[in-house]
Amino acid sequence: MVEINKKFIISGPPGSGKSTLISALEATGIECLKEVSRDVIIAEQNSGSDGMPWENMERFAKLVFDETLIRFQKQPKSLICDRSLIDTMAYLEFANKPIFDELKNFDFTPYYHRTVFFALPWSHIYVKDPQRPEPFEHQWSLSNKLIAYYKNHNFNIVYLPFTSIASRVDFIINNLKDIYF
Repeated sequence: MVEINKKFIISGPPGSGKSTLISALEATGIECLKEVSRDVIIAEQNSGSDGMPWENMERFAKLVFDETLIRFQKQPKSLICDRSLIDTMAYLEFANKPIFDELKNFDFTPYYHRTVFFALPWSHIYVKDPQRPEPFEHQWSLSNKLIAYYKNHNFNIVYLPFTSIASRVDFIINNLKDIYF
C-alpha cells in the first residue's frame, strides 16, 4: 500500500478563490490535489447524468467520495487539497440528505492534517457559471455549515484574508512553516 501524506485542507464555499489559490500554490512547487467536486460536476454534465449538488446530491457525494480516494492513491505525496470529504458531509446535511455509511464511518485521521485554511464568501470575486449556478447569498449559509462541520470534527480553522492571490499564498506558506516545516 502507498503511504499517503496527510493533507492540509483549503475549504470554503464555491467561488471563494480556492481553486485559483491551489493553482498559485502549485506554481511555488507545492503538490496539491485539485478539487474533485468541479471535475465530477463537469463529467456529469458532459455525460447527461444528474450527479450535481443541485440535482442529485446523493449521487454527487458518492462520486466525490470515490474519486477522492482514487486521487489519494494517485497523488500520495500531495501536501494540500482543494476541499475534503468533510465538505461532502456538510453538503449532504446542507441539502437535508443522509450521509452514507462509508462516508459517515470514514477515518479522516490518516488523510488530513487538523488545520483547515478557510476561504469565506467574497462577493468581489464570486462569479456564477454552469458549475456554480447558486446566487452569492447561498454561499454564506453553506459556509456556516462547512465551518460547523469542521469544528464538530475537531479541525482548526485558519481564515484566509481577503487579499491578493500572492498574499494568500504567502499567508499559507507562512502558516505551514509554523505548523509543518
